Amino acid sequence: MEPLLTELRQVLEGEVFSDKAQRYEYCHDASIYEIIPDAVLWPKHAHDISSIVKMVSQHKSVYPSLAITARSAGTDMSGAAIGESLILDMTRHFNQIHSASATMLHTQPGVFMRDIDPLLAEHGVMLGSVPASRAINTIGGMVANNSGGEQSLRYGNTERWVREVKAVLSDGHEYTIRPLTKKQLDEKMTHDTFEGRLYKNVFDLIEAHYDLIKNARPHVNKNSMGYGLWDVWDRDKGIFDMTHLISGSQGTLGIITDIKMEPVPKAKHTGLLLAYLPSTKLLEQVIPLVVSHNPATFEGFDDVTFNLGIRYFKTFQRQLGMKEWLKQQAALLGSVAKFKGHLPNIVLMIEFEGETYEEVNDKIISLQADFARHHVRIRTDIEGNEEMSKPFWEIRRASLALLRQRVKSKYASPFMDDLTVQPKFVPEFFPKVRAIIRKYKLPATIAGHFGDGNFHIIPLMDITSHADQQKLEPAMRELVGIVKQYGGTLAGEHNDGMVRGPWLRAMFGDEMFQIFKQTKELFDPLYIFNPHKKTDASWDYSMSRIRSEKTRQLIK
Repeated sequence: MEPLLTELRQVLEGEVFSDKAQRYEYCHDASIYEIIPDAVLWPKHAHDISSIVKMVSQHKSVYPSLAITARSAGTDMSGAAIGESLILDMTRHFNQIHSASATMLHTQPGVFMRDIDPLLAEHGVMLGSVPASRAINTIGGMVANNSGGEQSLRYGNTERWVREVKAVLSDGHEYTIRPLTKKQLDEKMTHDTFEGRLYKNVFDLIEAHYDLIKNARPHVNKNSMGYGLWDVWDRDKGIFDMTHLISGSQGTLGIITDIKMEPVPKAKHTGLLLAYLPSTKLLEQVIPLVVSHNPATFEGFDDVTFNLGIRYFKTFQRQLGMKEWLKQQAALLGSVAKFKGHLPNIVLMIEFEGETYEEVNDKIISLQADFARHHVRIRTDIEGNEEMSKPFWEIRRASLALLRQRVKSKYASPFMDDLTVQPKFVPEFFPKVRAIIRKYKLPATIAGHFGDGNFHIIPLMDITSHADQQKLEPAMRELVGIVKQYGGTLAGEHNDGMVRGPWLRAMFGDEMFQIFKQTKELFDPLYIFNPHKKTDASWDYSMSRIRSEKTRQLIK
């Protein structure tokens, strides 16, 4: 490997690191896995990435495990941002915002959302699919994962708003990928080039299995499992759009170098109704009722998360700044004082939007009245302005980080964390999931996008314990059966990676899995892009890479 790294150092303008400290820094993401890479690269521009791809392809026969894993902020929860070979950190140099307007955002993939948000706000717009980790995630990770977020109830996942990407594909060239009319597609397919053949082969694959592919889409508001073939070719509209393949591919089809996304209008006025539930059993009754009122967002978290958020709200001080932190802390303490020492089992955050404050308030009052009419005995508070609701959003968005940092002796283990079904099935679905949690004695926290039927159920485990590890596979097998029963998905927004990739065949069936695999091989015949994720993931491989002290000792 060292001769190859020497060659890369000579060719690239960016940096190449193979020292132990850098390799260990990049050996984990937000998942339960840990893999030490051979080297870490900071490519400076698309030409650097092209050189890397060409060199890896050239040397693949000599170094069979040679591969490329693109990475930005490392907030991925499925293990897709780690790998054994070459890690490409896209935050170091691919961090330019080209332009931001009311109609389009044009940026490189390594830009953090915290830098994008204020620029779009100046134009009265926002991105409609930003995840809860918006303070630390990048836009490249959002596109690669096909992320969802607080606004997904209305705006769906990221792929819906991607208008154009540039990506370096397996032949080592950078291509612009955008929607094509059938006439434009026909013209492109006449070219005897890598690009022309790729478009023709993907089109032929979809045409040959058109109905099967269309019917394979999970019947949910949001999904990030598999490859989004069902949205690539629409016979009725005559549009062929491979941005739907690159979005959500987790870097397994190519390396994204440039992104254009369409923003959505930012609400003029918002109001938050906080509903406090004494038991999770009430979710079965409350969720359908709330959804019927068409809220803009419908989020929630449990008492473990809420308690951690209250106790450790000081951890937000650096992020918010002293003045803002003091304001939010005062607002939070004012709300908490009303509980008189008895925290609710579940906190629901139901947000409405409107052109005026009066319109928003009317929507909130209507839902409160509906709770009373249906004899739903819960307590509600109105936080009628953004300032009062901010601390609750901070806790919700930081829920996983709080669990990881503050729950002693247990590890927040996201492996069943993204289950999604249609909200109408929640009364039947949720009790069955809770039964699995009890059966395998998996104490778990609950947060998520309840309006989408998207639950982030995070078991708290000693992930280094063999006994706890043995629970993962049987629990997943039972979950797959239940999720399939309701036409749902294991991943509403966190994608496959190493944790759900091994279950793609079980979820979609052998025939559709083979189509996913053919798609991978059309783009990446040598399997140089992010191996062991999605179609070439295996449970044995994933289990052998669970975080442990052994990994830390190897790097020392």
